[in-house]
Amino acid sequence: MCAMIEPIQPPTNPTRMVRCYHCRRECTVSARAMSSSCPHCHRQLAIADIIVREKHWGTRLQTCGKIVIERRADARVNIVQASQGVEVHGSLKGHVISYGPVMLADTASLDGDLEAPAVYVAPGAKIIGGRFSIAPVRPDAPQGD
Repeated sequence: MCAMIEPIQPPTNPTRMVRCYHCRRECTVSARAMSSSCPHCHRQLAIADIIVREKHWGTRLQTCGKIVIERRADARVNIVQASQGVEVHGSLKGHVISYGPVMLADTASLDGDLEAPAVYVAPGAKIIGGRFSIAPVRPDAPQGD
């Protein structure tokens, strides 16, 4: 009797879809990737979540993941872009563009414009100023670059 031998299959790398924060188009990256480049615009992408735990002053916070501003953190940046959402527990000053929901905790303080498909504001959160656009961020919309 002859047994059938199955051919050896090479291991597959699990992938996931992310949205480029430069050109706003979706692309596939390795599930374990911390960074990559966009196949559409060829610019470098941060894939991992960003957690701000203390003071952060700078130009940009950008990721294809999620951005979390912890309770004692104070972030002051020109632009915040996150593909999977933003959570604010501390203080954030800057223009927020999120492709996922934005959550403002009861200890949050937000000063700046905000674009997101959904915003959850807990009682006690402070919204100091800015223009809010609560609608899905369109891929063809002008960018904050």
